[in-house]
Amino acid sequence: MNKLFKTIISIVGISMAFAGCTGDFDNMNTDPNNPTPGSVDPKFQLIFIQGRGIPYANQWQQIDQLMISTLCEYSANDGLSASDYNIDSRYIDDLWNLSYTVLTNANSLISANEDKPIYNNVVQMARIWKAYVMLRLTNCIGDVPYSEAADDIDQPKYDTQKDIYYTIFDELKDAVSKLDESAANNVGSYDLIYGGDAAKWKKFANSIRLRMAVRISDVDAAKAKTEAEAAITAGVFAGEDDAAYMKQGEDKFSQNPIYYHKGSAVMHMSTAYKRLVTGIGGQAWPTAADRVSNANITEAIIAAKNAPATVDPRAPIQFEPAGMIDDPQDPAMKGNWDGTDPGHVTSAVGAAMDNGQFVSNFAKIGPWYYGTIDRKYQLFKYSELCFLKAIAIERGLIAGNAKDAYEAGVRSNMAEFDIPEAVITDYLASTAPNYYGTTAKYDDTTGDCNTHMDKILTQKYIAQFQECSFETWADHRQFHKPTLMPFASVSSSVFTMNPADQANNTPNAYVKRIYYPSSEYTVNAANVKEAESRMGGTNSIQNNVWWDVD
Repeated sequence: MNKLFKTIISIVGISMAFAGCTGDFDNMNTDPNNPTPGSVDPKFQLIFIQGRGIPYANQWQQIDQLMISTLCEYSANDGLSASDYNIDSRYIDDLWNLSYTVLTNANSLISANEDKPIYNNVVQMARIWKAYVMLRLTNCIGDVPYSEAADDIDQPKYDTQKDIYYTIFDELKDAVSKLDESAANNVGSYDLIYGGDAAKWKKFANSIRLRMAVRISDVDAAKAKTEAEAAITAGVFAGEDDAAYMKQGEDKFSQNPIYYHKGSAVMHMSTAYKRLVTGIGGQAWPTAADRVSNANITEAIIAAKNAPATVDPRAPIQFEPAGMIDDPQDPAMKGNWDGTDPGHVTSAVGAAMDNGQFVSNFAKIGPWYYGTIDRKYQLFKYSELCFLKAIAIERGLIAGNAKDAYEAGVRSNMAEFDIPEAVITDYLASTAPNYYGTTAKYDDTTGDCNTHMDKILTQKYIAQFQECSFETWADHRQFHKPTLMPFASVSSSVFTMNPADQANNTPNAYVKRIYYPSSEYTVNAANVKEAESRMGGTNSIQNNVWWDVD
């Protein structure tokens, strides 16, 4: 990411921010064909960095579905996915370039406007959004350029992940202190998340701090406790209205990416997911009577083949039976509600997997996600905040009632799917276990995989499907919960699998991080190699990031 690359990103970003916003040009004494950061109303840059902070269209498919959702085992064996741990370099490049497009343009916005009081709030919003995006990158990769990444430095240093976390903690705290709720809203609809509401941006920043505190609790418990308590005191999400969602629209850079790819050969359910949702909560598979109280229950769901007798009530909505929007390879498998084991891969799209199965024969993401082009993109849900509080309480980071926080998280997420209140109450009181023995009732801790942390992380896993897969993958690397499945077949050229790790389902049977892009070894070789040496000596997906201690 050298100086020339950064300059191009910044100029393109500003220019594209102008495109489509020409209604405001008449009041601006500037040449729209030669914009400079100081002459651009920063709301144009804000909407640009927000839109580019979320993968769109093909980028979403590559980054999220074919890489991150595969690694956290929401889906499995989709064509061209990382189902043998052999991650396509294009997906890594997409994530890297997307993140630094945001960082470079956010820093441009900040430096050009931080001394202009009228633009104070938009500057602080850009700082918070930059933190959100760059945390996602460092969580995936580890040490990355941050402090020098948008300066006039040809070869920026790689900051340690610890330093990035500590810096962002300070940046978020400072941004919250400077946001002015009494100031005029001069951003409005150009803020795709909160419409310029400074109070909600404060809660978003504080909630990110709590997320970060929980993430580092294994490696730096004292700092985690300090930051978690401070975040709670400063004010995190208090309810659904505070949660962070991004508005979607007709433009390809802001439309619902799942809608865009609803007919493609991706997003098929993994066996790991099915094991977690089967049985838990003791609720029967939906019938016609359930459809009366919940319009999300379709005829196809009611008539599904191979459906479990009891299932988490969200699961049939999250994944619909095979063959609803693309034909199964075997016509007899239309209507099949089943998952495919992670790791049975093939290099040919549409060809049989190593076990002879075809991925199109399995359940696929449901219409609740792909039904409309303008569905809001989930950034940070209230249910996640509740589960983070439950974890923080269980770990002694903050005071409170973990059970109440846990149940609030379940209720919040189930309400998104219009699950009736009576069903939610029965679910939370149930001691019916899933495949591994985890139950929904918080006070029931008998049997295997049924600790309070097992429950919280299982519910967080289900609730974060689909767009919050980055956090789900980070959760599994940190906590090794909920129980997932070691891939059945991995590429020996990229991953050395110890048979004992696979047989015993240890943390070492899973990918720990994503590679550095190959381009960095050309444009920033000395610094990337130094970072590599700090992270295990090689650019390996089996090396832990800083906060992952085992």
